[in-house]
Amino acid sequence: MKKTTLITGAGRGIGLEIAKIFASKNENLILIIRKSNQKRIIEKLMKNYNSQVKIFVGDLNNLNFIKKIGETVKYVTTIINNASGENQKYFTDVTEKDLKEMVNVNLIANFILTKIFVKKMINKKIKGNVINIGSQLGKIGAYNRSVYCMAKFGIEGLTKALAMDLGKHGIRVNSVSPTKTIVKKSEIKNSKRLNMIKKKIPLGKFSTTEEIAKIVYFLTTNSAGSITGTSIISDGGWTAGK
Repeated sequence: MKKTTLITGAGRGIGLEIAKIFASKNENLILIIRKSNQKRIIEKLMKNYNSQVKIFVGDLNNLNFIKKIGETVKYVTTIINNASGENQKYFTDVTEKDLKEMVNVNLIANFILTKIFVKKMINKKIKGNVINIGSQLGKIGAYNRSVYCMAKFGIEGLTKALAMDLGKHGIRVNSVSPTKTIVKKSEIKNSKRLNMIKKKIPLGKFSTTEEIAKIVYFLTTNSAGSITGTSIISDGGWTAGK
């Protein structure tokens, strides 16, 4: 059975870097992206690899879109829930729309998509992997991050509970929790904010998309065969202490 990896939020940043490393290992890819212009970029990039790639463009807030993916794709061997969202509002400024969008993408879509493909794993006796991309803010709180922290803490709880449920099927479930990761060049312009964040990191550096992608791939290998129900924190020591 050909190894096939499903990645949400694969259109840019960490998700795209994960797609590249799995493509370099000749795995087939199911990529879920939000914007149609990202599809052209991915198709051009994937010409460098010997992988079959199927791309779905849509909104993970739409459950019918998720179900369509499940009806189209026969199986996967790895599920990587990377799609997320950003919210930097003070607690009392968070709207119901903000709340629903963050919970829908991080938790509800994650839950339903994983459930669809884990059922296929169990039916086909695939000892696969589920990897959730969390955050260091799924471990600690932060100012103006109430709804974001809520969602990321939820991912950690889901990761542990799924590991308990699915272990008997040989399916491993883990999360990877990065610190601030530079995804867009425009972020570098806000050097004042970045310097403030960097001062909180003992190693004095941010995570890179390449680092996170390599950690994710490692979790799918035989070397990680006994790792499940846990989180690899790539935060430069931020959460180690004050």
